[in-house]
Amino acid sequence: MAAGVVGSPISGALLELDGMGGLAGWQWLFLLEAIPAVLMGLVVLLILPNRPHNARWLSDSEKAWVQGRLDAEAARPELEQRHRLSEVFTSGRVWLLCLLYFLMNIGGYGYELWLPSIIKSFSGLGDAAVDGVDEPDRGIAAIVMLLVGRHSDKTGERRIHVAVAAMASAIGFGLSAYFKNPFLAMAALALAFAGIKSTLGPFWAMTTAFLSGTAAAGGIALINSVGNLGGFFGPYIVGLIKDKTGSNLAALLFLGTALLCMGLLALAMRTMPKSATRS
Repeated sequence: MAAGVVGSPISGALLELDGMGGLAGWQWLFLLEAIPAVLMGLVVLLILPNRPHNARWLSDSEKAWVQGRLDAEAARPELEQRHRLSEVFTSGRVWLLCLLYFLMNIGGYGYELWLPSIIKSFSGLGDAAVDGVDEPDRGIAAIVMLLVGRHSDKTGERRIHVAVAAMASAIGFGLSAYFKNPFLAMAALALAFAGIKSTLGPFWAMTTAFLSGTAAAGGIALINSVGNLGGFFGPYIVGLIKDKTGSNLAALLFLGTALLCMGLLALAMRTMPKSATRS
């Protein structure tokens, strides 16, 4: 795993903290990342209101509007919505969404953690030069994911947007595995990363299309919990593949296959009614 963060902005800090207090650098990273999340969880528990009518920063008319939207959503019979927390664990669609998110995280985390090592292999750049080379990819991904999310909201369609974005990412990984020219390989990786990020907006919009109330909160938590396991398996399997083969070809194809499976599964989902769009 250490090879995956070579040249990254956090690598120097990890080396400085390594061994301090008897903890390894990666343990310090997890600890420091966890502290703000724990503190914010307490803030949310103590401060965030539970219902619109408890929100002090909303006017009476705004509270009524928000509550009206929630009531209207819960009353939409065509969505066959699930409201109770127990229904989350018996829903095949929720578990399918868990699998979709798992596959997306295999590709996403595998890409981000191993990208510096991959760039070094086909560019010949040193650690310092690799740092920041992928910044244009992130800018492109930010723009594309906004455009895809906007189009998904405008049309109210989610499933096809997720599938197309995932398949575009798979194509990017596949092309990057075979391109010998470093500029073409980086362009293909930019496509792969933009595709991964562009799945996020439409994907999470799908979850609330048939879940509401307590079930929505529980469903999102379950999808996050199961899906984020891909963040472990993706980089781990990429590392194993690289160790066994000594090249990036099979690793990139593995990441592309995960996104291809995600796209195909999204297409196989039963079509849901189009979501209401914002005016």
